[in-house]
Amino acid sequence: MKRLLIIILFLLFAVAAKAQIAIDTLSSEALNELLIEQVERMAEDSDDDIDYEELLDNYIFLSDNPINLNSDDMVQLMELHLINAFQYEELKKYRRYYGDFMFLDELAMVEGFDEQTIEIIRPLVCVGQDNGKDKITFKKMARYGKHQILGRYEQVLEKQQGYLPTTDSALLAKPNSRYLGCPQKLQFRYTYNYRNRIRAGIVVEKDAGEMFFTDKVSDTIKALLGKKYSRGFDFIGFHLYAKDLGIVKAAVLGDYQLSFGQGLTLWSGMTFGKAGAGSSVMKQARGISPKSSASEYAFMRGAAVTLGKGPFSGTVFYSNRLVDANISIADTLDNEAEYISSLQETGYHRTIGELLDRHAIRQQIVGGHLSFAIAHFEVGYTAHHTWLSVPLELRPSHYNQFYFQGRQLTNQGIDFKYVKGKYAVFGEVAMSMNFDSTALRQAQGPLAFAGLVGLTVKPAGYLNFTLMYRDYGKMYQNLYSNAFGEGSRNQGQRGIYLGVEAAPAPYWNILAYADLFQFTWLTSQVNAPSRGHDFYLRVSHSFNRRTNAYLQFRSKTKMKNSTDGQVFSHYPIFYTKNTVRFNISYQIVGDLHCSNKAEYAHYRNDDGSNEHGYFLCQDIAYKPEHLPFSLTFRYAIFDAKDYNARVYAYENDVLYSFSVPALYGKGMRFYLLGKVKLFNSLTLYARIGRTIYSDRNTVGTGLSQIEGNHKTDLKVEAIWKL
Repeated sequence: MKRLLIIILFLLFAVAAKAQIAIDTLSSEALNELLIEQVERMAEDSDDDIDYEELLDNYIFLSDNPINLNSDDMVQLMELHLINAFQYEELKKYRRYYGDFMFLDELAMVEGFDEQTIEIIRPLVCVGQDNGKDKITFKKMARYGKHQILGRYEQVLEKQQGYLPTTDSALLAKPNSRYLGCPQKLQFRYTYNYRNRIRAGIVVEKDAGEMFFTDKVSDTIKALLGKKYSRGFDFIGFHLYAKDLGIVKAAVLGDYQLSFGQGLTLWSGMTFGKAGAGSSVMKQARGISPKSSASEYAFMRGAAVTLGKGPFSGTVFYSNRLVDANISIADTLDNEAEYISSLQETGYHRTIGELLDRHAIRQQIVGGHLSFAIAHFEVGYTAHHTWLSVPLELRPSHYNQFYFQGRQLTNQGIDFKYVKGKYAVFGEVAMSMNFDSTALRQAQGPLAFAGLVGLTVKPAGYLNFTLMYRDYGKMYQNLYSNAFGEGSRNQGQRGIYLGVEAAPAPYWNILAYADLFQFTWLTSQVNAPSRGHDFYLRVSHSFNRRTNAYLQFRSKTKMKNSTDGQVFSHYPIFYTKNTVRFNISYQIVGDLHCSNKAEYAHYRNDDGSNEHGYFLCQDIAYKPEHLPFSLTFRYAIFDAKDYNARVYAYENDVLYSFSVPALYGKGMRFYLLGKVKLFNSLTLYARIGRTIYSDRNTVGTGLSQIEGNHKTDLKVEAIWKL
């Protein structure tokens, strides 16, 4: 009775304070701001193109299927770095002391949940009875299951070099000089979900330049491609997933992702890296999760199951899929032997060369994970073995002599986590065994090790510290490692990370980190062991519920080979990139939302390079609450003469899609995004954008080159929900 009275008084106060404010809309905006920040930081930290579709799938899935505050699924918010380990522990503590949540606004009564955190997670949670033990029947699945069908069309409207007409003789002479397919990118997806416990789906996709049903090639090209000649959707994926079926905690058939521990032994799919840095870089593994995106890299295809009872749980999995690779022929005394010179990870099959590499070898992976978890402590053991149907033999180079080579690789690791009170300790130690690698046998044997350990301390409710040390051996090899580090390879690296998050005053938040690292072996850009550092500071302030702003500074220093012809070409030099960003979002009146962003980048190195770049943009969004449409417009200008001074700018896009272009050169960029909802079940999205350069007569390079100073992109998407 006393608790009920407190809740009623609290709700009356909350209603009075939030009168005439659209809570759900503002909560969505807060979540969107966080997502933008995460994506921009992930783009800055990656040297490769990233498919963010998997990350966006997680957010949208939870938005459409909110997590019950009274269920154990709240741990998924930790996986997305929306709450930290201490907040999750306080949630469980609150339920133990006071029982299940009755209202969402009760979150304000949980220690460690400030207004900003509640605004962010509000669209992703709900209150209800935990139905994890309800009996599943086909009748319930047919009645309460949710269906969704998605179709998407994308195209660059200008004619690119790869689509210009050519002759068969010219194409045979230069097989990779033209795309064989049409310039449209197409994707279709169907998904089914029953109360987050039964999920199924299928996705098909054709990238721009890949052959479709309407594309034709000559008999000569067809004969050259042989069995690799195919038209239609280039990628087809499917999954069937179930969870909370008694002793069966999770099971999947088809395409799926695996994540255990801190990502050092096994973590397929996407991870936040430094984008999730701050108060804690401790990962919260998901175990088995279905893969519903069209990403063609780093996933499993087969079956997996997790069984658990009490504090024990165990996972076994098997994956068998064809992967892209560049196959070469080696002459031997007896015959010609095949070997792989490289593994291809782009997922593109547009040219003759790319098609010949398509599904060139078979990769099989088998393994498992055992875990023991009690109140505040968890420990796990992971092991998996990988087979390749054709051995991998890299082209010899100084920097890659310790990379994985051969046909088989075994990985094992032990991870642990202890969270109690104001402390969290976590870590993982991993080992790789490659008996096929000559380089490893000549060095210190086939065994190699890697490890990390971290500590997060919360001395006060407004202050968090994290300290983490990592040491990844130069001979450690793993095709599915995705732990915290500098770059994408968890090999030949040491580093120490210190992160701080503080709320010194109401509506103020400070996030800072320093990462000092060194590479213990050569890299592709440095012909010597090298070192560097990464400093980050972000100060944010919420002026009111309609206006918030942040100021961000980042300085990153690394080493690379000198290009100065007057000195020894292998001499390593330092280079530094500093960026300053200011962003403010505000609501002008009614349903009109605006944001402004200004960013300045400065790149310099010891060779004498000194490059500057800037980016300015104005975003205007009209999102009426009671009308079935919305419009978003951006106008931006940029000036960065050199690619090293490039600026990454997140752009609003159609649902389930991301756009984070790297802008350099001099010009302007604008786009218009529209959304309209029809019949309460069908939603249409359309976006058209254009980039105009004032310092060049061509856009892009290679097969994507366009004659002219502009580039126009079009994207249309339809989503039907039942």
